[in-house]
Amino acid sequence: MESASNQGLDAVREIVSQVVDARPGGSGAQRSRARSEILVHSIPVFARRGIHRTTVQHLLDAAGISRRTFYKYFRNKVDVLENIYSVFVENMILRFQQQVQRSGTLREIIANTINIYFDYHVSMGPVIHLMMEEARQSDSALAPHRQKGQDAAVQILAGEVERLTGRQLEPLVIRTLLWSLENYSLYLLDDGAYAEQELERCKRVMQGIAEAVVLDDARPELLEVPAAERR
Repeated sequence: MESASNQGLDAVREIVSQVVDARPGGSGAQRSRARSEILVHSIPVFARRGIHRTTVQHLLDAAGISRRTFYKYFRNKVDVLENIYSVFVENMILRFQQQVQRSGTLREIIANTINIYFDYHVSMGPVIHLMMEEARQSDSALAPHRQKGQDAAVQILAGEVERLTGRQLEPLVIRTLLWSLENYSLYLLDDGAYAEQELERCKRVMQGIAEAVVLDDARPELLEVPAAERR
């Protein structure tokens, strides 16, 4: 169990380091390493305790640092959570950009975007659900990062639709699809666990909806109850 936990932290550490190092002035700096470690060790604390039951002391204990060191980098616990969320959003956009470059058709882009979105959220576990719920509140410090991420995703996907089909899709159409993805993810991770079959169902239906809207090509096999499950 401890080995699996360490592997999970290592995976998150790699994501955090990649994003923090890519920021201006971040690469190779002691500051970025210290910030990264605080962020990495705070994630399981927030996931386990939630926002309101987490204190700065819990984060200090998890990271093994002094209060003085903590306040060199962060104002409070919400500042830590905001930084974690911004890292996740930036990494998600980076993944979208990379998959777009590898995809040859709009259908591939739709499928790959949906797979990346769900697989990334599932891999991050309960903390992603907590941050998504927080970011949907207009007065939250996380809300601007949610908006920024959606704006970037809309721009990327709208650009690909125009490049591959010549159509200028109304941006709100793509944003509506992104909102649907978000709601599906919240539904899937609502109780902290998920069934693989339900994950695949969400992917299949979301792909069917996106293809029907963007490609004007509704595939019944994606939108209807599979024959094996019919009464």
